[in-house]
Amino acid sequence: MTVPRLQQIAGLVVVLLLIILLFVPLPSCSNEAMVDQPSLTDKQQEAKAEPAEKDTSIRDKLIMVDVKGAVEAPGPYQFHLGDRVKDAIEKAKTTEKADIRQMNLAARLIDGQEVIVPVKKTKDQPKPTKRSKAEIPKGLIDLNAATAEQLMEVPGIGPAKAEAILAYREEKGGFATYESLGDVKGFGEKTLESLKSYLIVY
Repeated sequence: MTVPRLQQIAGLVVVLLLIILLFVPLPSCSNEAMVDQPSLTDKQQEAKAEPAEKDTSIRDKLIMVDVKGAVEAPGPYQFHLGDRVKDAIEKAKTTEKADIRQMNLAARLIDGQEVIVPVKKTKDQPKPTKRSKAEIPKGLIDLNAATAEQLMEVPGIGPAKAEAILAYREEKGGFATYESLGDVKGFGEKTLESLKSYLIVY
């Protein structure tokens, strides 16, 4: 084989090597890392989404609230457990005489609650008389509507337990079932059993 022939073969080999280096991609582990990362993110998002689903089930419960006072359309309205006083007065539409500054618009609504929108005070308006203590309802006491005084009428419930019930109700928006009382500190299984004949969740 002549020298020129060898030079031609060598030149072709060099050209082939250059083509391989330029156009054939080298293996990389970066793609694998990018594929694995979204799956981890998805798991984290699913884990965060679980508590939201539980909250949604509680929010599905409907309650009835009576809105009256300085509103255009007074009457009972349906709301979701956890809705606020602000939602109630928006539904009933306040009048020009309404004074919502006297109200806690952020307070949670409770089943059976009476939301009264006050009227703006005038100079000739008489001073309001002192309200008497809330009367104890006959029969079972509703955990979602009872006052502290009414709760303390139940044997075994003192000021501390009554306040704990009200605090839980304010935080969670109410009790979904009677058994939810077990989530309140100080109310174990025996206590729940003994109070069953006095309390209820409507």
